[in-house]
Amino acid sequence: MKRLATLLSAAALAAAGCATAPSDRIAVHQAEFATWPPNVQALVSAGKVGVGFTAEQVAVAIGNPDFKTAAAGPQGVTEVWVYHRRAPRLGIGIGGGSFNGSSAVGGSVSASGIPLGHDMDGRVVFSNGLVSEVSMVSR
Repeated sequence: MKRLATLLSAAALAAAGCATAPSDRIAVHQAEFATWPPNVQALVSAGKVGVGFTAEQVAVAIGNPDFKTAAAGPQGVTEVWVYHRRAPRLGIGIGGGSFNGSSAVGGSVSASGIPLGHDMDGRVVFSNGLVSEVSMVSR
């Protein structure tokens, strides 16, 4: 039981360590951040995105997307960045069986931060390189 508690604690710490805050991303991009207008800096610092943002500003504000799609049309190139909520997930399995006078019991524990499709956090749409639409669920 003690081993299970240790494993669960380690998994929770690993999953939490994967998340980064806007301040961490700003520190990495400090030179670029310093050149942005004060209203953009305020939104990025709060982890928010606004219409007219560049891809770099979005990535600093809310991180890189889980996946991107792009299409070219009469209005130019449209790119969609999709984000999924990343939260620690825990799975516990126990099983047993017997055959020909022998029996066995087994179990497993898994933890991950893998997003699932139904857990969508939102999307950001770029038209010709700038944000034209934001649809995000509060993190």
